[in-house]
Amino acid sequence: MKQNYEQHRYAVVVAGGTGTRLWPMSRQNLPKQMQKFIGDRTLIDETVQRLEGVVPKENIFISTTEKYATTIKGLLPDINADNIIVEPVARGTTIAFALFTQNIVKRDPNAVIFTLASDHAVAGVEVFKQAMRNSYEFIEKHPSRIALVGIKPNRPDTGLGYIKSDKVIQKDPLAYSVEKFVEKPRYKVAKSYVESGEYYWNAAYYCFKGETLLEAYDEADSEVVKWVKAYVDSGDVEDFLKAPSKPHEIEFINAAKYPLALIPADFQWSDIGNWQSLHELLTAAQDDDLHMHSQANIHVDVDSSDCLVLSTDEKLVATVGLKDIIIVSTDDVIMVMNRNQPQKIKEVIQMLKDKHLTDYL
Repeated sequence: MKQNYEQHRYAVVVAGGTGTRLWPMSRQNLPKQMQKFIGDRTLIDETVQRLEGVVPKENIFISTTEKYATTIKGLLPDINADNIIVEPVARGTTIAFALFTQNIVKRDPNAVIFTLASDHAVAGVEVFKQAMRNSYEFIEKHPSRIALVGIKPNRPDTGLGYIKSDKVIQKDPLAYSVEKFVEKPRYKVAKSYVESGEYYWNAAYYCFKGETLLEAYDEADSEVVKWVKAYVDSGDVEDFLKAPSKPHEIEFINAAKYPLALIPADFQWSDIGNWQSLHELLTAAQDDDLHMHSQANIHVDVDSSDCLVLSTDEKLVATVGLKDIIIVSTDDVIMVMNRNQPQKIKEVIQMLKDKHLTDYL
């Protein structure tokens, strides 16, 4: 029976984002999921490798946009080209979910789908894999529900979303009902969440039966499924454009009829949402108090601490007496920023647009 279940388990790596908060390395034409921030592999390649042994290789799909499809095919030659589901025009996550779910359900009406972002870093991969298996098992027992993996927080973080667990739905694998979501709380509030043990980070890892999601979307707004299905059948982009855009892939669903469940997990995770979080990730395993991390061809330093230096070119980078500084050097940009002000990147991006310097984006 287990083997029969496994053949209906699918994973979809969602890879349509632009990752502007990691500018200037992450660009419109080569966003962060296609970059090598941590090791020798791109983030999207690491994500796909993480799925090994959990779902059959032929059941791994990639969801992306027309803009990135060719690049992704080059980065992931082992993924069947038919398994790369391409939005002809970026319309947001709801339409992307409807599109890849419709494609998969058309092939396998019994499909159970797990979705994950293409640009996250995970340590403790076996724990992550078990969380995936627990999610599949839960949905196979409760096909009318939608499950989310909740990650046990190890620190207060004001840049992440939280899920509050409620009652235990089942004990094996452990699953809770969901009481509420909180997006980016203040530090004092986030600290209380961590101490309570009732809140989990929301990584937006979902698991659901494909037919259930389409049914939930159809009930919430029939135009979504109608026009996405029409596009899948016709290939006419005009059909795709008629599907109404929604602000969030789950929030507009009737939660009373399609209740959410939280699958708890405890692995090291980062959404690498900005330069500060990348610096924290890269220095977490270092056995020193300086928290200096350098990924540069040639870098010399005197008396600096709490800094990140990344360089993709051949220039020598010399740093002296710096603290809380991030330096990123590419072929055409040198960025120097206070590591404690990662949100200011948005203002830089806007200034480039205002000054018509879009070639640097």
